[in-house]
Amino acid sequence: MRKLIASSMMLALTAGGTLVATPAGSATAATASPKKVPTPFALRTNGFGSRVRGGQVPAGSSSTAWQNIGCTNNAGVVRENHEAQENLPGIGTASEIATKVWTIHKHGKVMSRSRSTIARITLADSPLGSLQINGIKSVSKTWHDARGFHAANHSRIGSITLTPAGGQPQDQGLPTPNQPIDIPGLVTIYLGSPTRSASAHSARAANDALRIVSAATGTRARVAHSFAQINDGIVHGIFAGYASGSRINAADGTVTSGRTPYAPMPCQGTAAKVRTKHLAGSNLGGQVVVGAENTAQMAKQNDRRAVGYEQGSVASVDIGGGQLHVDGIVGRVHVLRKGSRFNKVVANIKGTTIGSITANGQEQSFDPGQKTLEIPGIAKLERKVKHKVRGGLEVTALRITLLDANGQVKSVINLGQAKMAIHKSGL
Repeated sequence: MRKLIASSMMLALTAGGTLVATPAGSATAATASPKKVPTPFALRTNGFGSRVRGGQVPAGSSSTAWQNIGCTNNAGVVRENHEAQENLPGIGTASEIATKVWTIHKHGKVMSRSRSTIARITLADSPLGSLQINGIKSVSKTWHDARGFHAANHSRIGSITLTPAGGQPQDQGLPTPNQPIDIPGLVTIYLGSPTRSASAHSARAANDALRIVSAATGTRARVAHSFAQINDGIVHGIFAGYASGSRINAADGTVTSGRTPYAPMPCQGTAAKVRTKHLAGSNLGGQVVVGAENTAQMAKQNDRRAVGYEQGSVASVDIGGGQLHVDGIVGRVHVLRKGSRFNKVVANIKGTTIGSITANGQEQSFDPGQKTLEIPGIAKLERKVKHKVRGGLEVTALRITLLDANGQVKSVINLGQAKMAIHKSGL
């Protein structure tokens, strides 16, 4: 641990993890493409100013100045988010937070890029004094050029200043990868751990400028996060969708259990490989017990067509200790896009099924063509809940609305969910 080491230089962390001191105020400007240009690459990037977890953090706390480009093959996309000031529970206050994510096509290079900056973080006052961290910046970028795929990260911290109670401000040292700054009884400041990778088909970079741990509350903060990714494989289609086994919403619509397991579709597809996830049975609370949950997904494309599917399944669900039991729940969406201009979309939910249904020991079933089955005082069941989406379909194999003795909604359980869409790439 290092303490009370004066520094008037910026600290830069290069892609390879090298620390470089640079004069305060130096920066490199980023130039975005003047217009959107379709490329044969899947581009993804996001960033945020801070994310706080643990200690005194409310359950609903989220990332500050979050911004995202989820998936595009267009260069020239630019998005920004700014917040003047934000409270960081258990840590302090962040000021002048800015996130920019953008994609570029210039001089034969296609790039996805993310930049997150915070002018200053002021840690909450304590009997030991107050601490201020200034000039925080994180940049991640991935790109493709004539030599292949590349990834890089860069971090910079301007200064760290401790003002003891009744004393004068004191410059602190800057953290290094192996040596954090420790202010006993107040906080420990770690340098972020950048990651990057590049292969023959993709590149990925992610970085946090700093990690802060409060000694008083145990609260942990990730500060100035940036992320960028690029993949090849785009021809005429952009894939979108997901598969999951289960999701539960309370009566007021709030999520009590998210998509589990969650398998988002990569926008370039899976190169014809079937990707799966598996989760053993679990208790979701409220006397809702699900058996094994699985997802499967595949997508591929060539110069004539793009095709893929998403599938989410649940082996069984048991509610109320046997009051309601359903087996063999599978939701599946299959989509094909083809045609001379790639304008024809064929989508279906073939393979979406429900096995046996038992309520209070009695076997139940849907009549042919019946979509809703109500079991008084227990639940309303809806099967094959289907919605059209642009370029595809979304389905929930079985939706169970739990009811109380008065017929009022207690919660909604979605089982066997799948969504699949294929959009035109513009190429």
